[in-house]
Amino acid sequence: MTRARCLGAASAMALLAAPALALPETVESGGLTLTVETVAAPLEHPWGMAVLPDGSVLVTERNAGTIRRVPAGGELSEPLVTLGDLFRYEGETGRSQAGLFDILLHPDFEENGLVYWSYSRETERGAAVVVQRAEWDGEGFGEAEDVWVMQEADQDSSGLHFGGRMAWGLDGSLYLSIGERRNIERAQDLEDQAGSVLRMTDAGEAPEDNPSWDEDANEFLFTAGNRNIQALTVHPSTGEVWAVDHGPQGGDEINLLVGGNNYGWPWTTGGVDYSGAPIGVGPTMEGMTPPVHIFEETVAPSGLTFVWNEPAFEAWQGDMLVGGLQTGGIVRVTLEEGRVAAEEVIALDRRVRDVAVADGAIWVITDHEDGELVRLVPGGSDS
Repeated sequence: MTRARCLGAASAMALLAAPALALPETVESGGLTLTVETVAAPLEHPWGMAVLPDGSVLVTERNAGTIRRVPAGGELSEPLVTLGDLFRYEGETGRSQAGLFDILLHPDFEENGLVYWSYSRETERGAAVVVQRAEWDGEGFGEAEDVWVMQEADQDSSGLHFGGRMAWGLDGSLYLSIGERRNIERAQDLEDQAGSVLRMTDAGEAPEDNPSWDEDANEFLFTAGNRNIQALTVHPSTGEVWAVDHGPQGGDEINLLVGGNNYGWPWTTGGVDYSGAPIGVGPTMEGMTPPVHIFEETVAPSGLTFVWNEPAFEAWQGDMLVGGLQTGGIVRVTLEEGRVAAEEVIALDRRVRDVAVADGAIWVITDHEDGELVRLVPGGSDS
């Protein structure tokens, strides 16, 4: 079965509840036929994944605050980590994006065994975004320690727009996105850690070479004017930091993140308010860094990676893969000289929360109550 399309609004709403359709057996894109394999299910709203050197995968479950392991060719493990101080919003609307988010292996994982994860922690002021780490011994984790905790002044009780995506710089620095918590003015407050991308050392300290803003700016601030980045990565060759930010209604945008730059939210956006009312002055404004690309159709981006030095995907070298919650698949973006030359949706009929390329396959996790870990393998299965 071959499909490459954008889903309409009605189809996207259907995806919010549960996967009603079977995964396609195969999909085609860019001259490749990919076999779709379900590796593990069910997972409760999985959010992030990390592929271990032995081919097994660590997966976070957002609502439960648990980390599970999927061994290569094995069964889903019992929870290896369960967070006891997880913040889960229980307001009148019941809407919550809080929970356990991303998971990453340290760049020197094979020497130190360190694994990092991000989550929302219950506090007296509401919730803080937290980064923790623990050592992996091949079977389980040692005692977790806090690496970084959101400053107290920026904690609040909102259940929306946490960001929570992480990426390693080629210099070993750690990038962390923080959403503006659905309080749009926060993205333009340089003292506030919300509505930004932060940069820190692997020990959670502010690097001395972080951008110079004004004297009151937060010391971790790398970029400002970001809405709610859940798709963040570093190019494996150039070291460039790339993000795909959620727009409001429309206006999802690809940004090349440069330290010290302001990306404009809420003064600039290619979208509108959910009521239909305009926001800001449009997509560009003097003094604000414009996006590389604004998607015409809503993607609801979550998860981002580049295809790089993977022989099975040689034809896609340098392409960007964006997880799409509303598109129900992966958006493959072809870049030429830093601009978008083409885009195509690889439809999976699932809300795609994260995407990675490893071991000759594209790995996908789907954001549903009974979510899945899925592999897309070129030319058929090798298992």
